Amino acid sequence: MSRVRISTTVDEERLGRARRLRSGRDSELLDAALAALIEREEHRLELDALQLAPYEDDGDLSFPDPGIDWDRDLPYDGSIPDEVVELARRRRRG
Repeated sequence: MSRVRISTTVDEERLGRARRLRSGRDSELLDAALAALIEREEHRLELDALQLAPYEDDGDLSFPDPGIDWDRDLPYDGSIPDEVVELARRRRRG
């Protein structure tokens, strides 16, 4: 992984609390914080996209079996198929 140097100021109390919760170098702390922020924002963007185009309204993404008990059964347990990844990539572009 390539690294980049940053210089910034942050909330002193928040930084102190984060340091107490997670030991290590500040760079590791900031990397973890950035990873958490990215994950949260990607999740938010996915939810926003689902509001605009719910899976059940999309024939390419909806599951064929509406009788699935989502609390117990999943219709698929594996890696994401290449065609679904490509479909998502095309839709993001366009």
